[in-house]
Amino acid sequence: MGLLSGLGSAFRAVANAVDPGQRDMSDPQYWADFGAAMTLAGVEVNDSNSSQLGAVQSVRHGLTSAMKSLPASVYRRGAEGAREALPDHPVTRLFAARPNERQTPAELIGELAWWVSYYRNAYCAIIPPGDPRASEYYAVGGLELLHPRRLALVERGLDGRLYYTFNPPATIVQGAQLKQITYREDELWHIRSNPLREDGLLGEPIFHTSRKVFARAIAVHDYGDIWFANNGQSGGTLEHPGTFKDKADRQEFMDNWRSSGTGRNRHRDRLLTHGVKYTPIKVTNAEAQLLETEDAADTGIFGLWSYPPHRASRLKRATNNNIEQQSLEFVVGCLAPLAIEIEQAVERDLLLDNENGNLFFEFNFFGLLRGDLLNRYKAYLIGRQGEWLNANDILRFENMSPRKDPGGNDYKNPLTKDSAGGAQGVDDKSGGQNDSSSSPNEDGNDD
Repeated sequence: MGLLSGLGSAFRAVANAVDPGQRDMSDPQYWADFGAAMTLAGVEVNDSNSSQLGAVQSVRHGLTSAMKSLPASVYRRGAEGAREALPDHPVTRLFAARPNERQTPAELIGELAWWVSYYRNAYCAIIPPGDPRASEYYAVGGLELLHPRRLALVERGLDGRLYYTFNPPATIVQGAQLKQITYREDELWHIRSNPLREDGLLGEPIFHTSRKVFARAIAVHDYGDIWFANNGQSGGTLEHPGTFKDKADRQEFMDNWRSSGTGRNRHRDRLLTHGVKYTPIKVTNAEAQLLETEDAADTGIFGLWSYPPHRASRLKRATNNNIEQQSLEFVVGCLAPLAIEIEQAVERDLLLDNENGNLFFEFNFFGLLRGDLLNRYKAYLIGRQGEWLNANDILRFENMSPRKDPGGNDYKNPLTKDSAGGAQGVDDKSGGQNDSSSSPNEDGNDD
């Protein structure tokens, strides 16, 4: 099918060259020849104009800022569910200290998170050990970001492996390579997200699978932009008492009329000649419900990522009682699936010393799930009294130094009688009772 489709495009290009007649831009095939598609809303949807939407940029900022604020580490599984953080593991250092000689972990994680969410594909060239761009010696020396837009071809070689070919970047710097680069699949870290294409090799970009949602939003916002460009008016009708000499004369009159009332001339007076009468079409934005339509279009885009509208300052249905719940849903329904995709890709491709399967990579969401100070302290108290948290656990949650005394790692409830604090309280209470009572020997009746 790919070969036939390519031949069809080639034949159409030859036919268009032979017949240079003007083509109808409302024809879907017109845009298909350029790698895009015309929608029923009458707009083209592609990577560029979809990403220009304010709602998309709000989602991008919210997702990336949240993901790059999360601590990430490699852990080792222990007996009975125990886990040990490995801060010195090379993969931990890639995501927590230095992915390469130029970029920070925040830049790496932020870009990966958005590429997986928007393009549903993210790529990093694996820098081999000993390479001057590598941060430390390990089977994976470093990671170099490759923008998804640069991908030119994915093919399976005679050896059964996949080969990825990338175009040079559009932003050229001095001394940059101006030729395509091909990576074998073990030289490239590829993160895919659902839905996948039919061959299962690539994810389908969200602006392809949700083209109509983006088209509706683009059309609505374009309508508003054109409305402001036309002096905030909806146009009108011109009544001419006679006739024009020809079509060119009529078109010249209309062009002059429109140019005199738009752009920098929108507030200037205009002169009607030849007895022409102008009748405006009075349709206000309130009557057209432009703001409501824009809000509905943006909400549809937020829904593609399960992104809470209140995080983009859409507070129409937000209250003090439900914002905290919506923030929790943002973590559970929006960030957590994204983090899992990255975590599993790390374990599949980068944890090369995990033959026993006892290592895993994980983002720590505790910071995003923290409530206010009073509720946190109430939760810590429940954990202490339930004896599944010790003092040092709580101090680590609060980013404070642990206690140096042995009691910092004690899980016993400090209020029970077998703990140090509880025993002291029991002794004080019993001592007071003994002082208030007399022994049999004190009243002389010891016989």
